[in-house]
Amino acid sequence: MYENYDHFNRAKSACRRCAIGAVYNRVVLSCGQTLHPKVVVVGEGPGAEEVVQGEPFVGKSGRILRHILNALEFRRQNTLITNIIPCRPENNVFPNDDSMVRSCVEMWLIEELNILKPDLMLLLGAKPLKFILGMEGIAKIRGTWFQVPESYIPTGKTIFAMPTFHPSYVARMEHTPEGEKIAGGFRSDIEAVAKRAGFIPQ
Repeated sequence: MYENYDHFNRAKSACRRCAIGAVYNRVVLSCGQTLHPKVVVVGEGPGAEEVVQGEPFVGKSGRILRHILNALEFRRQNTLITNIIPCRPENNVFPNDDSMVRSCVEMWLIEELNILKPDLMLLLGAKPLKFILGMEGIAKIRGTWFQVPESYIPTGKTIFAMPTFHPSYVARMEHTPEGEKIAGGFRSDIEAVAKRAGFIPQ
């Protein structure tokens, strides 16, 4: 469908097909390696700072995420970072219209993964878990490897995914009794991806 990744990005940037696109006029494109990245990191949706800078995970939760990614040898040369939806939803509330979100996923994320064909995915939070693996219950499921089902992400390639907490949740829980445990689990999940990808020793 697309001649190359640049062609895909131009089409994605111009998308105004849903109610979100009609409100916000900037699509936040993925960033990182666009030639068969080892890992694709998937969040939920861009926030205000991401819209301003045009790049995912550059706000407060992004800084938490990127600090860990950098420490574990995730680099722009081996990793791509993206979101389930590329536009900031109204009032920064993820849309409840599953059919709209699924349509967006099929139009952009699945097409992107078919171009990129990564080996692994790191899923941040409940929305990537739902729309990529078709599952719910991030607190119980995080830290476990799953094969991405072809019924959800048909790429023709076997891709394994690791779900974990969204960094914004880690930040919110920082000063609670469970905060240290949650942060530790978040880091250990990302470390497991880094080891499987060969970024750091097993």
